[in-house]
Amino acid sequence: MCFVLDVNSFHYLFDTNTAGHVEFAPLLDWLYDHPRTSLVIGGTRYREELSKLRKYLGKLVELKRARKLSEISDEVVDAEERRLRLAVHRTGFDDPHIVALFCASGCLIFASHDKRADPFIKMRALYPRGQSRPSIYRCAKHASLLCDANIVKLRDTLQ
Repeated sequence: MCFVLDVNSFHYLFDTNTAGHVEFAPLLDWLYDHPRTSLVIGGTRYREELSKLRKYLGKLVELKRARKLSEISDEVVDAEERRLRLAVHRTGFDDPHIVALFCASGCLIFASHDKRADPFIKMRALYPRGQSRPSIYRCAKHASLLCDANIVKLRDTLQ
């Protein structure tokens, strides 16, 4: 299972002292315990947002060394983001880079505590024909998403 983690939810996953960590603990366990899981990142805007989280950059290095980080080509994600910006003219669509990362990767899980992006994450018209829309992991009740059925072969990964 691979998943995209909303940048504003990194502390829930990696900071055990954060009040919401208990809800993301099953996701963290799955990331480290399952041999085929990884955190998916990619795109210029996503990386810019990550660069502001200095506290967690060491975690990303650790994940990369452990082969638990899947990097999608920035060029591919950025091209998808441009396509989405032209296609969607609705207020509130301030995370096209997240949807673009799903379009570019084929990943099936979005981990986020924030609900603002939900309508766009679930909007079928934004995804390539035949691609499944991601499910949203928000709390420990969603642990059923952490299964082999949500493991996909990612597209456009950097290896």
